[in-house]
Amino acid sequence: MADKKDASKRKKSRKGKRVDRTERRFIPERSNAAMLTLAGTIAGGVAIGAGGYGQWVSDPRVAASPWLVAGGAVVLAAVILWGDMEGTGVRVGDAGVALEKQGKPTTRIAWCDMREVVVDNGTVRFVADEGLSFKVSANPLAAAWVVREAEERIPKCLKVEKAEREALPKTAEGDGERLEVEPLQVAGRACRASDRAITFERDARFCPRCGEVYHKDSLPEACLTCDADLSDA
Repeated sequence: MADKKDASKRKKSRKGKRVDRTERRFIPERSNAAMLTLAGTIAGGVAIGAGGYGQWVSDPRVAASPWLVAGGAVVLAAVILWGDMEGTGVRVGDAGVALEKQGKPTTRIAWCDMREVVVDNGTVRFVADEGLSFKVSANPLAAAWVVREAEERIPKCLKVEKAEREALPKTAEGDGERLEVEPLQVAGRACRASDRAITFERDARFCPRCGEVYHKDSLPEACLTCDADLSDA
C-alpha cells in the first residue's frame, strides 16, 4: 500500500515539474565571404555610377562607359546571387541547432533528428531529412559549441577530424547570449518507442539530452536514441 502511495507521489511530482530549456545564441563574425560581398557591392555601384556619368552626362561621352555599366551590373548580380553580407547566426542548446539568416525564417533541427554532425573543409554540416550547414569562418565559436554539445548528446553521430577540432576556439560557460527555448511543437510527431502519433502537447515527454519525443504511455526507462535516463522526463 505504501509503495502505491509513493509511486503516486512520484508521478504527481514528475507531472508538475518544469524543466527550463535554454540555448546560446552566437552572432556571426565578419568572414572573408562577407568582406568580399561588401567589396563587390561597392565596386559594382561605383562602376555603374561612373559608367552612367560617362554615357549620359559627360561631354564628350566616354567610350568605355557601356562596358563600365555592364561590368558593374554583372558584379552586383553576382553579389545578389552568391554574396553573404550578414553571415549566419547560430543557436545551440537543449532544442538542438537553429540557423538564422536575415530575411529568412529561422531553421531548427533537434539533436535526435541528426544522423550525423560533420565538420569538414571549414563547414559544419548536419545530416538529416532537411540538412543544414554553416561556415566555421563565419561563426567559429558556434562551431565549437556544436562540437561540444554533440559530443555530450549524440557522440556516435559526431564526425570531426582531430585537425578540425584543434582549429576551433576554446569554449567557456560565458559564451554567447543565453536564451530560453520556446516550447516545441510536438503535435503530429510520432513517439520514438511506439510510433504512436502525439495529438496533445500534454501527452509528450522529452529526452533531456537529445530531445527525442515519447508518448507518456510508452516512455521507456532509457532514451532509445541516446541512452539517457528518462526517469525524470
